[in-house]
Amino acid sequence: MDERLICSKCAIGCGDSCAALKELLKLYRELKAEEKTEIIKDLRRELSLVDYEVADDLRELGEKIISAMPELSIIRDYDAKIGYVRSFEAKRDKGRSINADCRKINGTYTAYLPFDFVITFYEPNVYHMSENQKKILMLHELRHIGIGERGFRIENHDVEDFRDILDRFGIEWNGFDQEVPDILAEVKAGGDGGKRTKREGKKK
Repeated sequence: MDERLICSKCAIGCGDSCAALKELLKLYRELKAEEKTEIIKDLRRELSLVDYEVADDLRELGEKIISAMPELSIIRDYDAKIGYVRSFEAKRDKGRSINADCRKINGTYTAYLPFDFVITFYEPNVYHMSENQKKILMLHELRHIGIGERGFRIENHDVEDFRDILDRFGIEWNGFDQEVPDILAEVKAGGDGGKRTKREGKKK
């Protein structure tokens, strides 16, 4: 019995007739998702690829949203410093995909980071979103920024989301192939800032 891992024809390409190649493909398909993730992480380290990067385009988007939306006046009035980051790793919490998050910089991190908050977009979870959906997502995260007696704080969501965002754009506003309005264009046009019912916010 020939125990070579790769047949002699592989060097010149034997296509679908290669038994060794078939076994490798079978093994790959049977790998658990966690194992694939670990392999990818190892490869990223070997290739010196970054998992996070400073995102100037998200910063520009955030600044436009802050400037345009009246409900974000706290950020403007108290000059909250916000960092914007893109993650190339997916994030999940209790089985749910997390598209983005807003975190307050606390403790010793304040000595190193010149920010009050950091907003992160998780690229594997938002790749399907249109530019208009990302604008709503940015608004959604910026609305976590609040202030209390002890200074800046994170405001929690109303149950699953801020209720009026759901009322404006529908419960599936961040789903695949959803048509949502351009909230910045509506503000410039003197509209209602994107207010619409759940039914109107969904794709027909």
